[in-house]
Amino acid sequence: MSQDHSNKKTLTFPFVSSIYYEKKNLELSRLCDKYGSDKGSNDLTKPKPYKWHPHTYTDFYSTLFGHCRENFKRIFECGIGTNDPKLVSSTIENRVPGASLRVWRDYFFNATIFGADIDKNILFNEEKIQTYYVDQTKSKSIKKMWDQIGLKDFDLIIDDGLHTLSAGITLFKYSIDNLKKNGLYIIEDVGWRYMGELVKYFNKQRDIYNYELVILKSEKMNNDNNLMVIRRIQ
Repeated sequence: MSQDHSNKKTLTFPFVSSIYYEKKNLELSRLCDKYGSDKGSNDLTKPKPYKWHPHTYTDFYSTLFGHCRENFKRIFECGIGTNDPKLVSSTIENRVPGASLRVWRDYFFNATIFGADIDKNILFNEEKIQTYYVDQTKSKSIKKMWDQIGLKDFDLIIDDGLHTLSAGITLFKYSIDNLKKNGLYIIEDVGWRYMGELVKYFNKQRDIYNYELVILKSEKMNNDNNLMVIRRIQ
């Protein structure tokens, strides 16, 4: 892939609380179909390795990242996709863990991708991808994971883990110092049941973080097709 690196591009963030609609033929959506990630899809007629309707995050992400993705060097995502039915985060599907990590690796072609999950049995390392154990409900586990990674100044951190208020805030509190200034922290699948409390939490920290609640309209996903996007400004 040929890229022009002569003009350094910066990440723009023009969004207030917004509604986006599904678009087709996006590179990110094609990668999600290729690897089996539920973050988006270009073809809803083909079978998926999961039973629910895919999210529509790829439209928003393409707008947010597409013009400057060559600048991203380090990306972290919590939640690899366990299939263990004994774990609360299990999808109980025949999915291949690490689908979205592979999407990010191909899309952010200059970046190294780091992932973490509570299921030790699905951890793996492959080209430009490293994964680690974490229990995002426990501060000690999160701190230990970051110590093992041994790096800071991440461009992007994504929480696609347990999708509860307490787990989301705990992971954020003990991960945000590893995000670079003006980096982005995204909490996926923000459900209506705790959305208000999450907004209250970030409202108290407006001098440190800019945040936007992004509500993505979808005919078949009305509960948790939403994102909390936080930019670190200090």
